[in-house]
Amino acid sequence: MPDEERSFSVSSEVGKLKRVILHRPGKELERLTIDNKDELLFDDILWVEEAQKEHDAFADLLRDNGVEVVYFRNCLSHILREEEVRDSLLDDALSLEAIDLPLLSALKSVLVQENPSDLAEILIAGLTKKEALEFLAPCSSLLLRTMADRDFLIRPLPNLYFQRDPFSFVKNGVIVSVMSYEARRKEALYARYIFKNHPYFKNIEILFGEHPRDTYPYNIEGGDILVLSESVVAIGVSQRTAAGALQIVGKNLAEKAGISTVLAVDIPKTRSAMHLDTVFTMVDHDAFTIYPEVKDYIRLWELQYSPNGEISSINEHQNLGDCLKKTLGLDNVRFIETGGGDPVAAARDQWNDGTNTLAIAPGVVVTYRRNVTSNRVLQENGIKVFEIKGGELGRGRGGPRCMSMPMMRD
Repeated sequence: MPDEERSFSVSSEVGKLKRVILHRPGKELERLTIDNKDELLFDDILWVEEAQKEHDAFADLLRDNGVEVVYFRNCLSHILREEEVRDSLLDDALSLEAIDLPLLSALKSVLVQENPSDLAEILIAGLTKKEALEFLAPCSSLLLRTMADRDFLIRPLPNLYFQRDPFSFVKNGVIVSVMSYEARRKEALYARYIFKNHPYFKNIEILFGEHPRDTYPYNIEGGDILVLSESVVAIGVSQRTAAGALQIVGKNLAEKAGISTVLAVDIPKTRSAMHLDTVFTMVDHDAFTIYPEVKDYIRLWELQYSPNGEISSINEHQNLGDCLKKTLGLDNVRFIETGGGDPVAAARDQWNDGTNTLAIAPGVVVTYRRNVTSNRVLQENGIKVFEIKGGELGRGRGGPRCMSMPMMRD
């Protein structure tokens, strides 16, 4: 497509959404069992077919509202057509599995021969010992001998349908995340290969994720990044994003993307508040959803950057509303509380991602239908709400914002 149609620009949380990247849940979710769900960061086991129906309805809703939907898996399949990319990506992916050298050589010699679509499926859905033995030549691998049939040679990525986390588009560039948990680190690896090799992303600037230092323990995940305006980005200091990474990212945003203000939002380091967008999202130019239980625990700093990436000031704010009015140039800020201020309703809706809204236009959001109280309160505050089913998708502890990564907004 022409370059002007392939442009990327995210300078707002609420500007009309034009293009988004999703991942349709697949075989990787069929790998979840009662024994491995905790290691794979799930609280429950999903009904995969129903989750796919819910996700398809979500994608259709976006298309019906003029949004171009791009699928992560298709992008991965595309770059695997290139022999050099396939070879290098396999080396990097298999190196994260602690596979011994004889097994690595035998496994790679077969996988490089797979067609791109099937290889993408294996890289996302994983590969067990039993499945591998159907095609592996005999090899002198100690690891293979110690494994049970259902053990994974390549671990699945069931969290991949939460496309918000492994990368984040800011202005005309992209931050490639450093995922906090081992179960998700390959997601960012695949994303980096896509952004560097897919023609769709030609010339996109990688704002973070290429420097040798941009790795553990400098963790940062996309759910903690909110693009509030052309010049202001909020980043959560959370269970999954480190303060040290925030300042590296802030410097890069100032130098490469023209961001002058970064708001560091320190939130509780808990499962129910794993990312900033699980407790706080923007729904209109002057309106935000917030989980009331965290309001008293949030700490907030305003970091001002010069165009060359130097910090000119760090100031702590005592009041979130005053800080947002100052940095966004607003006369008034509206906070719409999850659960409408009822502690029980708030706790229930928070567990079901009632705060995790996806704005598709100013004052227009997508939410899970099950969050009845929070959705009603949004509507009472003048917000148009599109509701989607999320009985299965929500079991992964993520809402519509978690499942989507905007690539272009008006």
